[in-house]
Amino acid sequence: MVGAFIGLLVVAALSFIEFDGDGARGAAVGAALGLLNLFVGYLVTKRSLRTGMKSAMVTLAGGFLARLFVVAGLMLLFRRTESIDPAAFALTFMVFFFAYLGLEMVLVERSTARTREAV
Repeated sequence: MVGAFIGLLVVAALSFIEFDGDGARGAAVGAALGLLNLFVGYLVTKRSLRTGMKSAMVTLAGGFLARLFVVAGLMLLFRRTESIDPAAFALTFMVFFFAYLGLEMVLVERSTARTREAV
């Protein structure tokens, strides 16, 4: 289901983003930040799940808030600079954000399945 939703987001992003200079820069920044988020989030989530579910939930909530503030700040910055399309940035980042959420769900499910098997 997550994969289908990500596919729909890719189609929406491709239909709305104009790949002129500003749009291409916005999509590139969104993709780069999204990949960085995916990589760092994967490492942090795996590490926090080893210490326990309470620690993992605090880490996941803190990561969500950090991403929220970074994306909101960048959106405001891009609106002022006018050299990067904020919509292209947001749509591209959103694709990677939901890919990361899907990855989080898989990691948490695997962790809880291992915990149930151990009991």
